[in-house]
Amino acid sequence: MTAKRRSKFFWFEGVTEAEVVRSLNDTQPSRLRQQGPRRVLVWANALVLLAMALIALVAQPKLQSYLEIALLAVTLGLYLTLRKAVRHISDAPNELLDERQIAARDAAYTVAYRALAFVGVAAFFLHILLPFGGGTDDLFAGRGSLILAFVMAAAALPAMVLAWNLPSEQPEA
Repeated sequence: MTAKRRSKFFWFEGVTEAEVVRSLNDTQPSRLRQQGPRRVLVWANALVLLAMALIALVAQPKLQSYLEIALLAVTLGLYLTLRKAVRHISDAPNELLDERQIAARDAAYTVAYRALAFVGVAAFFLHILLPFGGGTDDLFAGRGSLILAFVMAAAALPAMVLAWNLPSEQPEA
């Protein structure tokens, strides 16, 4: 009787061991492993995040909430696709990566957090410039989309930087 080994879940990284190992060992050709399509994904994610931040300017609360839900679904899909495109390297723990992958991931995090500082400043100024909505004194009224966009940017930036910088993978002969 052999017991099936359970895949370890890394809570802080949000990945399972089996998911990362399967992705790293995948030899099937994929367009997501080419630099051009990955860069298109990065641009698409950046535009959706910008749109999500700017829907705080929509005056109608009902339309704003529908747009917020739709854009959140799109950005979640793009985020998961980006993680897959970089073989989960941006989210994998050190014990599942080799030295080259760890160096690439760490360099991507450095650039991502520098970019996040700019995103944070832009979000802060957008928050300040937005008119208060709904006649309430709530500091964050009507700004949920701005907050969601910032949180999703914080989550996606490492994968976005890695997707932009990784070279295209050559198909195995």
